[in-house]
Amino acid sequence: MPRRLLNQVYSIFRFAGNLIPVFAAIMVFQCQEKVEKPTVFVPNTGQIQILNGCGKGGAAEQFRDYLTSSGFDIIEFGNAASWNYAHTIVVARTPNEPVARDLAKVLHTDNLIHLFDPTALVDATVFIGRDYEELIKRWQKPKPL
Repeated sequence: MPRRLLNQVYSIFRFAGNLIPVFAAIMVFQCQEKVEKPTVFVPNTGQIQILNGCGKGGAAEQFRDYLTSSGFDIIEFGNAASWNYAHTIVVARTPNEPVARDLAKVLHTDNLIHLFDPTALVDATVFIGRDYEELIKRWQKPKPL
């Protein structure tokens, strides 16, 4: 091979060799950008009413404390008209349905119904059922790292 051609080939390899650290840095930077950080659930807080429908003393207070620590605004809690609720139910009272949906998610229940009331002072009502102990166990499970 002529000397000039060898010099050109050598220059190309030397140039490419200088680019390897640059490409490696770009790849590391791109990989770091793609690392997804866990998203923090921020509920639509609304105004919530909690009613004890299971008859267990202190159940409404336990739910109130848990939901308050989860970011919800509990404006009323007490006893339901009856204590015959087998399952905990979240009732959407206003068209602001995301509040009730987030409330059901935080409580780990699929029991969500819509009973819109234009005169309602709350966005959602939680009727605590006899399954409350199971729900509380779900809240207390350790979160994965």
